[in-house]
Amino acid sequence: MIKANGEYVKVYIYLLRMVSNGQKFNISCLADLLELTERDICRALKYWKKENLLDLVMDGGEIRSIKLLPVSTALTIDADDLMEPEKEKPAKVPAVEPAAVAPAAKAKAVPALRTLTPSQLAQKNKDDKFSYLIYIAEMYIGRPLTANDLNTLSYFYDDLAMSPELIEHLVDYCVSNGKKNFRYMQTVAIAWYQEGIRTADEAKLHCQNYQKEYYQIMHAFGLNNQPAPAQIEYMKRWLKTDGFDLSIVIEACNRTIRSIGQPKFQYTDSILKKWKDNHVVSLDDVKKLESRPGTVSKAAAPQPNNQFHNFEERDYDYDELEKQLFEKQIHPVKED
Repeated sequence: MIKANGEYVKVYIYLLRMVSNGQKFNISCLADLLELTERDICRALKYWKKENLLDLVMDGGEIRSIKLLPVSTALTIDADDLMEPEKEKPAKVPAVEPAAVAPAAKAKAVPALRTLTPSQLAQKNKDDKFSYLIYIAEMYIGRPLTANDLNTLSYFYDDLAMSPELIEHLVDYCVSNGKKNFRYMQTVAIAWYQEGIRTADEAKLHCQNYQKEYYQIMHAFGLNNQPAPAQIEYMKRWLKTDGFDLSIVIEACNRTIRSIGQPKFQYTDSILKKWKDNHVVSLDDVKKLESRPGTVSKAAAPQPNNQFHNFEERDYDYDELEKQLFEKQIHPVKED
């Protein structure tokens, strides 16, 4: 399987689209669309020529046409650098308003993942759009798809009713974030399905809206990596379902680090649950809650010296203690 960087893959995939749409090829237009330089485009074309997936027809040192050479057939697209690139092409995708993404409260029940038989998978391969998705996915992840991968891809296509464009964006999004595992892609796909995301443009808008806030929360935890799906679920619930302001969430993260010295999402969640129960909606509300009569800061409270009759007060994670007790009941410690 060919090993190519992401930019080369995007150039090749766009060429495939040009073939299917009957578009004219123009290096400068392609460079603008993909936000690359013309030199980058030419370098990518030469790479694919070396890999025997296309052939370049030159005229006076300029590329006049490109012959794509897929596995089964050869297709040709003509170059016409004398033509003025269509100015409307980059703006052809309609703008998506925030309201286009359905709220989480209206999320549908998630269909179960089915396991297709070899004959069913063979039948799926006869679908031109699905075959195209297989080809694109293999280009992105750099290896042939396994039977499990094909099952998951079919799940996106049939059960989640994702369009080929949305699936292609899904694969691109995950691979760009260093995730080539189809189980990770499935987690993201289900999240988009529950959010009511149906187009690639809606997915891009959704990621733009939340990615910045997610990274601010991760930064508050001292984490520089991509958030895991489970971490995203926490952050999405805090910001969207619970409706906390970002400043409140970051304050809870800071308190987590000060209390236990590690970025534990479960601990932060317990803080935010307490604040939610007390109708905290601002940092001022946090101060008011702590200044209520009878509320004493445990960090500032003096500790008695009597070691037998008094117990040191601590911020216990009761959920974790309950889990440990439950595990001991199932797996009791054997006494010597």
